[in-house]
Amino acid sequence: MIIASAPGNLFFFGEYAALFGKPSICAAVNIRTQVSLRPRNDKMVAVDSDAFGHTDAKINKGFSLESVDSKELKPVLGLIDDLVQRFNIKNGFDLKIESEIPPNSGMSSSTAVFCAILKALSAYANVDIKNEEYFDIIYPHQAKVHGGKASGMEIISSSVGGFNYLTKKLGKIHAESLDSGSFPVVIGNTRISAPTALSVKYHIPSMEKRFSNLMKKSFDELEKICIEAKKEIQNRNTLCVGELMNRNQKVLSDIGVSHPKLDDCISEAKKAGVYGAKLSGSGWGGICFALCDAKNKKEVARAIEKTGCEAMITDIGCEGVRLEK
Repeated sequence: MIIASAPGNLFFFGEYAALFGKPSICAAVNIRTQVSLRPRNDKMVAVDSDAFGHTDAKINKGFSLESVDSKELKPVLGLIDDLVQRFNIKNGFDLKIESEIPPNSGMSSSTAVFCAILKALSAYANVDIKNEEYFDIIYPHQAKVHGGKASGMEIISSSVGGFNYLTKKLGKIHAESLDSGSFPVVIGNTRISAPTALSVKYHIPSMEKRFSNLMKKSFDELEKICIEAKKEIQNRNTLCVGELMNRNQKVLSDIGVSHPKLDDCISEAKKAGVYGAKLSGSGWGGICFALCDAKNKKEVARAIEKTGCEAMITDIGCEGVRLEK
């Protein structure tokens, strides 16, 4: 048995603006996806997901799908297809996917799955793939999940871990580790499914066409916030980091990617005495998170739960993808 796990991701700063060449700051969140691989003696590949069900495939000269019972598993099978051919894998395997990360939540659940699968299959094939090399392999598959357009920034968080200041030029991501330790956060899960492809493929392009000045101003502001936040995170100035989170959330709300339940959750978290709170990822539901002191995180969690949202106490800046013992 080979077991690999990868963390989810929080966009600390700069989501959406990252699609247009602006910097972002992503952090690995200590809520993980685990993939267990059991070798087989035949050519069959069986995939079981606790969220999306079961499907089977078979390794031929290429990789042919015998059945696809869940459309959500098609991207997973696409990645497996790529890796089977890339690593010249001859025999089949059973793959079980278990995740603490709610799907379509804004914590990059699909990226964590992809990273854990790549770690497990490379170990199965006895191929050494450095965590820094995950982006080039996974990005084409991640872009498909997000409707053909994605920054891919979250791949860095799930593979490398920690805090990373990210810029993307000519299709290549430059990652600068902020090496800032971990920060306590409380995540509020609205339980409202918000596929990233909807806002990235339809809403943002629509806003650009109709309100180009607003969008340019908003993305420029997100860039300024991100540059300031980089310094404050490195200095562990939680007060300033929280204020910048609030500014970031205001911009995202102005361009229409927040949600009434997110706003409610953020408002109640602030009343409980947090440094700052904002949505993460695509918005329109999904999750928000609050930066707080370790001493009041339970109080913040209770405030979030009063809104009907699920509260998750955790920390950000954790280890990236890894093999488990």
